Amino acid sequence: MSSKLERDIDEVLAKIERFPPRRPLASRIRRSIGNAFEGFGRALGGIRWPNISIGQVLLVGLLIVVIGYVFGDSIGGPSLVRWMIIGGILTFVIAFVLSLRRQSSSRLPEKRWRGETLDLDSGGEPWWKRWRGRR
Repeated sequence: MSSKLERDIDEVLAKIERFPPRRPLASRIRRSIGNAFEGFGRALGGIRWPNISIGQVLLVGLLIVVIGYVFGDSIGGPSLVRWMIIGGILTFVIAFVLSLRRQSSSRLPEKRWRGETLDLDSGGEPWWKRWRGRR
């Protein structure tokens, strides 16, 4: 009976060594703050904020401009249409700038295949320099 107990203890100890490493303090704090806000939203009656992408904001800005141009006469006076078009253009420009800002390569996870990181660099020189060197 003791040998079975020792095997079980050894098996449990081996599994403990394979546990995932503890997450960094910053990510644990960020997650706890996010959970607190999520609980606060549930306390307010289950309010769920919509997940709106930058592309959708771009389309809304473009749609406001088109509606202002096409239906401008039937919407209201020229000043309302002018402000509608200006608002649509500003919405579009701000969303466009934000979309460029979010394409940072430092935030992208590294590419992996079969547990190995992929080196997507082709060897240092751009292809056009290698092409000119072939002549």
